Parts: sequence; C-alpha cells; structure tokens
Amino acid sequence: MTEPVAPPPDRPDASPPAEVTERPHPLTPLIRGWVVLLAVIIAFGRDYLPIGREPQPLPPLQFLLGAVGVVAAASGIAGYFSWRFTRFVIDAEKLRIDSGVLFRRSQRVAFDKVQSIDVVQPLAARLFGLAELQIDVGSHERPKLRYLSRARAYALRDYLLARAKGVQAEADAASDSTSVLVDLGAQDEVLVRVPPQVLLLAAATSHEFWSIMATGVVAAVIGITFNQPWLVLVIAIPTASTLIGFVGRRVTSQFNYTLSRRAHGLRISRGLTSLTSQSLPPRRVQAVQISQSPVWRRLGLYRIDLEVIGWGHVTDNENKTGVSTILLPAGTIAQVRVALAALWPRADFESVELHQPPARARWLHPLAQPFLRWGHDDALVVSRHGWLVRRWQVVPHARIQSVRITQGMVSRKLGLAGLEFHTAGGQIMPHAPGLDAAHVLERQSELLRLVHHPAEVDVSDADPGQADAGPEALRADHAEDTISSSE
Repeated sequence: MTEPVAPPPDRPDASPPAEVTERPHPLTPLIRGWVVLLAVIIAFGRDYLPIGREPQPLPPLQFLLGAVGVVAAASGIAGYFSWRFTRFVIDAEKLRIDSGVLFRRSQRVAFDKVQSIDVVQPLAARLFGLAELQIDVGSHERPKLRYLSRARAYALRDYLLARAKGVQAEADAASDSTSVLVDLGAQDEVLVRVPPQVLLLAAATSHEFWSIMATGVVAAVIGITFNQPWLVLVIAIPTASTLIGFVGRRVTSQFNYTLSRRAHGLRISRGLTSLTSQSLPPRRVQAVQISQSPVWRRLGLYRIDLEVIGWGHVTDNENKTGVSTILLPAGTIAQVRVALAALWPRADFESVELHQPPARARWLHPLAQPFLRWGHDDALVVSRHGWLVRRWQVVPHARIQSVRITQGMVSRKLGLAGLEFHTAGGQIMPHAPGLDAAHVLERQSELLRLVHHPAEVDVSDADPGQADAGPEALRADHAEDTISSSE
C-alpha cells in the first residue's frame, strides 16, 4: 500500500487558519482628527488674514480657545466612534473590513484578488509609529486599513501577499522589517539605491527646472529692457519659490529611494517626511518609458516610468503620497539595466535593433526626424523619439493588444505611414511615425505576429498563484487582438 503524498509547501493545507478579528490602532482617532481640526482652522482663519481685502478684527482669545476646544472635542468623539465601529476580519479565504457608525459598510477582499499592497506612512502617522495599508485589487478604488502599528502593518502586508500567491502563513506572524527609514528585511536583496545628492543633482538639471528658470529670466529681461525694475522683483520672488518648491518635492518624495527584491516580489520604498513602501506586480506592468533630458545626457542619468493596470495616470505629481508609477527617479544606465532586468528578466531593450525613418520624413518631422527610431525582437517593441527630451518606450509582445497603421493626406503623398502599438492601459504607447509606407505594408504579417504573440511566452516570471490558471491568464487583458489601419 502506498503512503499518501504530502501536499506541496506552497499550497494551503487541509486545516484552514483560525479567524482573526482586529481593530485599528487606538491612536487612529488622533491621527485622523488633527486633519479635520487643521482644515477648520484654515477655513475660518482666512477671514482674518490680509489676503486681497481688509482683514476682520480678531475675536477675543477666550473665544478662539473655546472654538478650537469644541472642534477638537467633536472631532475626537467622532473619531472614537468611527474607530470603535471599525474592525477587520481575516479568515481562510478573505479579508473583511467593516466600518461605519450609522451606515454600516463591509468590504470583502478575496486573497486571490490581491495584486499588490502599499504601506503608506504620512508624517503625522509616522511620528507615532503608525502606517496605513492600501490594497490593490485591480481597480481604482483601493481598500484601506488606517492605522496600524508599523510592525503590524508590515506583518499583515507580508501575510496577505503570501496568501495571494497561495502560500499558507500565520496572520499574526511578525515581520522582519525593522528599519524606520526604509522597508527592508533581513532576507531582502537591494537592487538599486539612489542617494539624496543624485536626486538633488537630477532635479536641478531637469528640463522642468530649466523651463521655470527660463520663464523667470525672460520676464526679468523684459523688465530691464523697458526700465521697469519692479517687474524684475515681482518675477524673481515667485520664480525662486517655485524652483525651491520643485527641487524640494523631487528630493523629499523620492528620498532614500530603494528598489529591493523579496520572496513575494519587488518593492519600492521612498520618502523623507512621508514614507511609502510600494509593492510592484511585474505581471501587470504594460509598458515602460525611459526618459533623458538634455543635461542628463551629459551626466548619464535616466528616469523610468511605468504603466500599470489599475494605477491610473503616469505620475506627474512628485509630492503625491501613495501610488507612484516611477520605477527609477534618476539613475545611471547600469541602474536602468538592473531595474528592467528585475522587472522583465528575459528581455533586453538595448539588444533591439532600431531603424531610422527615411529622409523625406523630415518634411513632417523637421526637428525630430534624426532622432526617431523603432524596432523589435522576439520579446520587445522599442520606439525612440524626442529631439529635446529623449524618450524610449518599451512594451513586451505579450502586452500588445493591437497594432494600428496610420496615414494622413500629407503622409500618403510622401509615401509615409506610422505605427501605434496599443496596450490595455493606453498611457505609454510606443509609436513609430514617418516610416516608409511600402515597407510597412510588406511587413503586415510580421506585425500581426506581434499581436498574436503566445501569452505563455512572457518576459516576466510567472507568479505561483497564476501558474495553474493557464496561459491565457497571463495576458493583461482578454481584449480582441487586432491590427487596424486608418487614414
């Protein structure tokens, strides 16, 4: 008689874990209440500030203190009852978040729907050692757990990610992340780290910085030319404050940037005042964009942006807390290779042979034509464009939903055509304008093969939880693959 075979270690065993019920941290009402108090003070304080009108006289000090006390007490009581009626329950299959005093709300998050989890520590919460969990389930609305102790937030994050991959774990297990400056455990492998001086140099040499500077210089020259020195002063002060604010946001938002690899995937931690630890799901990355400003080309610096399903628009607000689509804020070409290799281990964008449009394309693209390139290999499609800010857009074949051939009236007269490669997100879209039309038509069958690239031949590693779902589950979307043309 044969002995029973033990279940593999990465599958749940027969006995489901016990149900765990918890409340947020007791200091949660304090952290959430001070925001309400600050908003009320600002709203009423505007009437007593000299902003474009005659300010009203200040009320007696006793009245001010009494009003602040009433608002603080009201927000504290409301926060207490909100905390008292908020709890989260973890059972064998899902996480349930119950909240609401008068109107009850229950959010259910199945473990197999969890895509990634971010740990966000705003400044106020960070001062008290608290953190917030933001759970990505593939939609724009993210269930949130506010607030937990930092250690409990890290441990619960690791538990939910393990359960999402089909690995059994203990809901009350401790996390090995001990640092308060960066989310790193003993077993984590640091891939890329960007020091603050590089962030400062990158911000001060970016094209956005020089655009703001150029605007101020032009206004100052106009003031001097027309003998209006007051105009120079009026422009200099806001220009200087804008430059300082821009550099400050760039440095503080990406301060201590670290890209690391752990057992459950890639992780990005960043932030000076507010620390964010962001899980990165490679399977949901549709495309990447590598950009380089004119001064950065001299310094050898690059920036990488991602397009991830469910993350919304590509990040343009450096001061935003939470979801960020920046994979690398500023780094060398060696760091670019490491970051992309961690994301797509079986692809190399530098090995793709790029082709230049014909010389007659300069009639349509007089400045950009010398810099336009595109090409593909067995794994990637790469396009390059931009005469001022150089951009490379990279998308794997398995993420391409359709290929579009475009040809306008002037392009038809010149014998030119353009290509557009569409993904499920549509934020970063590789395109190749000004190509030889006859050559494009000859290669239609080759372009069609890019769309019908087998889904199981992917450039990123498969998640254990997806392995049994079949090759079609690896595609970002089940939209119909097409190749179309328009005039």
